[in-house]
Amino acid sequence: MLLKRLLPYIFHILLACGTVLSAYFFLKPHYKTTGLTIGLVNLQRIRSQAEPFQLLAKQVTEAHTKLQEEFQNLEKNLHKEYEELQALQQKKHAKTKDLSERKAALDKKVAEVEQQVQQERDEMRQKIERIHKAIEDELERIIQAYRVEHQIDLFLNTTTNDQQIALVADDCLNHTDDIIEILNKITPKIEELKS
Repeated sequence: MLLKRLLPYIFHILLACGTVLSAYFFLKPHYKTTGLTIGLVNLQRIRSQAEPFQLLAKQVTEAHTKLQEEFQNLEKNLHKEYEELQALQQKKHAKTKDLSERKAALDKKVAEVEQQVQQERDEMRQKIERIHKAIEDELERIIQAYRVEHQIDLFLNTTTNDQQIALVADDCLNHTDDIIEILNKITPKIEELKS
């Protein structure tokens, strides 16, 4: 008799439990169970291995070498002119006025060369900074887009100042190679920035 009276209640309790369980299994894929999705990225490795950063480093080396060669040639020419001036000063029949005018012209030329050297160095530095900023901006854009696409709540940089932040982590959390691959695709855009 008691069982007959409780049967409707038991039926409703079992129905409610079945509904809750089916809702859980149906809705589980749509909700995060951990509450926070974390991704790892090694920015130091990206900056050393990605083609745009490697290309920039190569350009810096080439520009620095070319600039050094130009400056050495200018320096040799100026040194040669100073030697000629010293040779003229040692001659007995050289006019003092001509020598002082030639020395003043040479000193002026030296000052102009030093100014030119500084100007070219500044231009090279500004160009390199502009290209570096463009690559960094693109890297930031790529990481943001990747984060949204893969629904990652938080990216952690695994290295800062040569210190490992994540000592143990599942390899599927590390997205460094994917970011490098995407960043490598912008290399042609970096070539355009050279000019």
